[in-house]
Amino acid sequence: MSSPSAPKPPTPAESASAAVQSTLAGDIYQTLNAPIQGYSDLYLQSLLDPARAQLSSAINAQTALQGAMAQKAIQSQVDPQAYAIRQMNLNAAQSRLGQLYGMDPSAFKYSAPGAFATPTSAQIPDISNIDALTKAVAANMVPVSLSKSGAINVGSPQGGGAIPSSVLPARSPGAIPSYLGIAA
Repeated sequence: MSSPSAPKPPTPAESASAAVQSTLAGDIYQTLNAPIQGYSDLYLQSLLDPARAQLSSAINAQTALQGAMAQKAIQSQVDPQAYAIRQMNLNAAQSRLGQLYGMDPSAFKYSAPGAFATPTSAQIPDISNIDALTKAVAANMVPVSLSKSGAINVGSPQGGGAIPSSVLPARSPGAIPSYLGIAA
């Protein structure tokens, strides 16, 4: 019994042709799907970026507060007497200014607890909404493939070319741009 012969390797011209056809198919895929990908990216960012920005700001504020408190603790531990003298001088100066202007220096306090607040789960879009939107976007992607002969095959989207409004969240905490055609 004879063994089957090994397949013939492609020629340099066949390899180059396959590379060109593959690149062309990728370019066609990107061109056909860029609008739906852009829409998806923009919409998901409008849903998620407000919570992401609030989280980043709150973490930065918490870090700054922790750093300031650590600095004060370090000063009081490194040289407790110098720290006490600075605090007494500060209190005396505040008291004197308060007397000069007829005001209570302790009345000037600022509090912004919202500066340290991280987003709650109610402020983050439900994952089922994101999942439904992702599936709707995927169904509207145009498939592009190469045949064995190198021909480029362009299919049609399975979703009919439109994202149904039923997959879009009814109420979104994000700032949805008006040009997306969605009423917030």
